Amino acid sequence: MAYALKSMQELLDMLTIARPHQSKGEEEYIRAFIEPWTDYTDAFGNLHKTVFEIGKNREKIEPNILFSSHTDTVHRKDGPQTINVYKNKVVTSESTCLGADDTVGNYLMISMIEKGIPGKYIFHRGEERGGLGSSYIAKETPEVLDPIDFAIAFDRKDTNDVVQYQNGERCCSKEFASQLAKILGMTGGDPHGTFTDTASYVELVPECSNVSVAYWDQHSKHERCDLKEIASLEERILCADWKSLVAYEFTPEYEFVHEAYGYYSRYGNINGSMSPPVVERSHNDKAIWDLHDLCVTDPYEVAWYLNEHNITIDDIVYNVGGGQLASEIEYPCHECGQIHPHQSCLELYNG
Repeated sequence: MAYALKSMQELLDMLTIARPHQSKGEEEYIRAFIEPWTDYTDAFGNLHKTVFEIGKNREKIEPNILFSSHTDTVHRKDGPQTINVYKNKVVTSESTCLGADDTVGNYLMISMIEKGIPGKYIFHRGEERGGLGSSYIAKETPEVLDPIDFAIAFDRKDTNDVVQYQNGERCCSKEFASQLAKILGMTGGDPHGTFTDTASYVELVPECSNVSVAYWDQHSKHERCDLKEIASLEERILCADWKSLVAYEFTPEYEFVHEAYGYYSRYGNINGSMSPPVVERSHNDKAIWDLHDLCVTDPYEVAWYLNEHNITIDDIVYNVGGGQLASEIEYPCHECGQIHPHQSCLELYNG
């Protein structure tokens, strides 16, 4: 592959291992591909590496930038998987997903470490279980982030996105997002993300984001990544002027996010309360997450099962949506956050 900068075969080898959180497959993957590049593993299992900048007097300068990815995937079973490469470019698998989310991010960070790009690198555990590893760092060892001004994850679909919103709130300034897009040769794309590990650090790090790494349809049988696009991104990442980034102050800003019980923001939900309804369930409940994985990897099977047992959308929404039937809820537009069921955003704006 003429466009491969470092070793695309290494990326392909990494993609052959399916690895749900805390599985034997994940442990094998970490030993083979991640541990050789890291300094230490913390009490939760996150793997850390610091590449120092060397000053004029040969002193080590602590980096102020964090690069983030995660080692787990949403495969239902761990172990070897068969991957397919089409036209020497597009990679898919024969499993419930490919796992490019976030194998590609791991690969890019290893490439950066190998080149000696200064930064704090964290390979997080349990991102697909709700950011367990990053939550541990934020709560138990926040001092790790004391020198950090920028937290950038390589864990986003597509090729041009620089995420400005996670968990329903602004996670970085528009100015920083514009800078980051510029040094990576991106347009900025879609600024609206959902969650990755850098979202856990918004109260500790001034600027947190997530950027595209050329995979698509993550968490599904149709997941794929593009080797040519990854190689292009790798070149831009390795040549980027990371020292030019500047942190800006920005006013907290919130957006609507859809959950099972409707739309809410971290500022308030559509009924005016200051937080979403409390759901009494553990974020670490393995049975819940196993069902979650089945929903994202085999949604048709889940839909068929529900239909066979005469469970409707309204049944689900009524039971977890605060007593409202789905047909009774007017959901805010995912584009502008306003409720206008019979109008386009432009029609609403023009009155």
